[in-house]
Amino acid sequence: MKRLFIIIIAIAAATASLMAQKGEKTVGLLAGYTTENKSAVAGLFFQYRCSSLLRLSPDCQFIIKNNDRSAFIFNGNAHFIIPTSRNTNIYPLVGITYHNWKTYNMGLGNQNRFGANVGAGFEVMATATLKLSVEAKYSLIKDFSSGNFFASIGYLF
Repeated sequence: MKRLFIIIIAIAAATASLMAQKGEKTVGLLAGYTTENKSAVAGLFFQYRCSSLLRLSPDCQFIIKNNDRSAFIFNGNAHFIIPTSRNTNIYPLVGITYHNWKTYNMGLGNQNRFGANVGAGFEVMATATLKLSVEAKYSLIKDFSSGNFFASIGYLF
């Protein structure tokens, strides 16, 4: 039993040393589409790598006005990194979200909602400091649940 425990620890340590460094940070721009009001999305993101397999990713987004609605969105997601090759990763994600929807010409004013995110993404390290990624997630929110699709570019430091 003791040998098995030591072998598991050694494999975990070797695997962790092959992956990205703890403390890696990324800032970037994202653009995409949301199904809630069938509109474009633009935003900023920040990512902090807590460990070789876990990354925290807060972001803020603006949903462009369409169908008499626009919104500001704030997300806090956790990415679970799965390396697929030396320069690519896939990641499932879960997180929380806050939406502030503004309606025009409907008399509803602003509507604020909290919810949850679930989704996945794929990223490619184009260079040592440039990351390109695509992401799809579903936001579960009362009255405003939606599918969201993004492409992003980020600078690693």
